[in-house]
Amino acid sequence: MKSRTLPVLATVLLAAGSRAGFAAGSDSPLSARLAPARPGSPQAVAAAASGLGVNLPLVARLIGAGPTLYISTVDVSNNTASASQVDFYFNGVNLRMLAAVAVTGSISSAGALVAQGAGGTMRARSNAHFDDFIDSLVQAGMLPASIKDDGFIGSTLFVFNGFASSGQGSATVRFYNALAGGTVGQSLKGHELTTSEPQSLVATVRDSRGKPNTPQLYANIFINNMGVTPNGVGTAGSVNIHVQAYANSSGQPVGTPLDTAIGVGQTVGISDVLASLKVPAGEDTVLVYVNVTSGTAAVSGVFAQVDVTTRDGTTTDMSRADF
Repeated sequence: MKSRTLPVLATVLLAAGSRAGFAAGSDSPLSARLAPARPGSPQAVAAAASGLGVNLPLVARLIGAGPTLYISTVDVSNNTASASQVDFYFNGVNLRMLAAVAVTGSISSAGALVAQGAGGTMRARSNAHFDDFIDSLVQAGMLPASIKDDGFIGSTLFVFNGFASSGQGSATVRFYNALAGGTVGQSLKGHELTTSEPQSLVATVRDSRGKPNTPQLYANIFINNMGVTPNGVGTAGSVNIHVQAYANSSGQPVGTPLDTAIGVGQTVGISDVLASLKVPAGEDTVLVYVNVTSGTAAVSGVFAQVDVTTRDGTTTDMSRADF
């Protein structure tokens, strides 16, 4: 079966096991996600947090179908009775420039985005809220203002220093757009990294457009290079993935698969999945498998069933398929 390569726009840019403790440094599992040191604000690796890692696989600010502006609200919480340094690793792509973006920093005691290791520790039992995470990075001087119009898609990994138990730290993202004087959106809970992360994923998606007496929905998929290896040992790099649909009617491959590369921490989006995979019109439901064909990084994924009229969507994590 012939396969296709995802366009350049996407390629430059979407468990069992013990909890993994992550730290940044030249030999650490997170070194690939580090941003280059910024002039006047050199990164002090010795100040990097080491502990529980929580990954948001999709953080974006972009113009979607409609056209509709989508914005990401991010919340980060220290759920314990002890203050902790919380670092973030923000990776992705400027959509207009097709340029990789990487920012590394910390959340201060005041709940602000600051240089890594600066601004004190995040207070016990506190939450840092960012209405528009990309704009917050701009206001902090960590990104140029132009990125708000250029568009961005990527991910953010948070590391909670000294935490080793599930639930001690958490992060969520709400990806929303304006509608009828209010907003509609989808939310994701950050994934706690373990020492057993997958390189294979699967999701069941449906396209109900044109069917009577049912919501008119189509599907998008986002696949994220998590920037860590499946077992948390060694340094991750770019991966190549193969995306294949299987027909619900027969259990057999259908359409034309896609192949693409994903850089460390970056996320690729496949819009209108059934159309992108050239699934025949008679098949409205497919299982979509994503497999890493080369590279050492683990992957995660999200799929969204989107309403044609309101652009509202329901998001669900893709399941691991390394069975």
